[in-house]
Amino acid sequence: MMKKLLTIFFFAGLALILAISCERLDRPVGGVSRPIDAPPLSKAAVGGPSVSLLAGVSHVSEVLPGAEEEKVIDPTALYMSSCAGCHQVNGQGIAKVFPPLDASFYVTSDKIDRLSAIMLYGLSGPIEVNGETYASAMAGLAATLNDEQLAAIATYVRSSWSNSAGPVEVETFAAARKKWGERGPFTIDELGTEP
Repeated sequence: MMKKLLTIFFFAGLALILAISCERLDRPVGGVSRPIDAPPLSKAAVGGPSVSLLAGVSHVSEVLPGAEEEKVIDPTALYMSSCAGCHQVNGQGIAKVFPPLDASFYVTSDKIDRLSAIMLYGLSGPIEVNGETYASAMAGLAATLNDEQLAAIATYVRSSWSNSAGPVEVETFAAARKKWGERGPFTIDELGTEP
């Protein structure tokens, strides 16, 4: 009997959350989409009072405080989740495997379009950084991160550790995507080597 009551409460709670979510998205509980600028639905359109009205809340933000806050990009967290596995937390890379980003001319150079191309599409083949050759491949991030996130990471690495280069604009990545379209990784010879 207790198991049956718990199951009923679980599904009732799940239905309440779904109903509140649908109302917050300005959709009737039945799931029919409406234009964002459409006036609120009447009780007749939904089939009676809303579930959230009956529950005493009007929006998800009342159930989950902060749910409507604009998401702020955390460049450190993005770097840690997307780059630090290879280039390390300190930007030093792994000797003979993954090049350092700290004190790398490829990172701090004014050739931002080269950095954006590498980040978007990846790099294969050898690259020499600070007198040492690295031969591992880098996967591109174009499919997993948007231009705003990529610009945040690029700005982060250009100004972290001993690096003190300027920020990278979102438009740099948008332009690189438009220029290069769908393609695989670059070689450093295609993008230009540094001394």
